[in-house]
Amino acid sequence: MSNWNIGNLEGLIPLLGGIYCYLLANGTLPRKPKEPEKMELWRRKFSRMLKILSPIVIIFGILQLLGVV
Repeated sequence: MSNWNIGNLEGLIPLLGGIYCYLLANGTLPRKPKEPEKMELWRRKFSRMLKILSPIVIIFGILQLLGVV
């Protein structure tokens, strides 16, 4: 019997959100920001926090997908 049902697919939201935040924190996204100076200031301010919280959100999404949470 499988744990996959529509309710478990809600785990995709934190999974994809966590991946997106991690890519933002690393500087991978956006590739060509309109205002690079503002983006660099934003990264300096938030990248440390996002690099810590993003993996936690990703793990939460995986656990939701698996039906553990």
